[in-house]
Amino acid sequence: MSNAHYMIGLDTLEVLGVGTGRGKEFDAMPLDQREGPKISSYYFGFRPGRVLYLYPEQLDLLYKRFKEANPSGVVAGTGDLFYRGYAPKNLSREEIEDMENEGKIFVHLFDEYPPHPYPYVRKYLPELFQPGVVEKMHRDPWLHVHLLGQAVKEGAVSVGPGESIRWSPEWRAYCDTLIASGE
Repeated sequence: MSNAHYMIGLDTLEVLGVGTGRGKEFDAMPLDQREGPKISSYYFGFRPGRVLYLYPEQLDLLYKRFKEANPSGVVAGTGDLFYRGYAPKNLSREEIEDMENEGKIFVHLFDEYPPHPYPYVRKYLPELFQPGVVEKMHRDPWLHVHLLGQAVKEGAVSVGPGESIRWSPEWRAYCDTLIASGE
């Protein structure tokens, strides 16, 4: 079973999902080797939608801005119980749950809330919402999460310990072949 890995900002108490995986190698993986958060192009008007990774430049900006918004630091960990341990000590469990339900604490930045998709990530990655950006991402096979799964099933991309296959040279080569063939 895979575990969700998160970062929490100690000042904002916002939560940023940075990947899923399992095993000691994955747990020890540096942030820049994780796949990062994903978006659905469906919420940007594409039918059918696709689940998409972010470009490396977008990830760099997102992580940089998230860290800047949290001068007290950012902490990484696994599972919901991890970040709940950073709740203000003066709040009861019920108060914490109420604040969570109201979107005042432990807001997941990449939650989808139609009709305005990803409202919380806008302050960290406004470039994502500029005209044509998600359209470009939607067309790029390298960002297509389900296509990566298909490539793994076909044996074109192998899964190794301690790395996200999203960054593997095999995955990039697979996508380059698709682009060259016009698919």
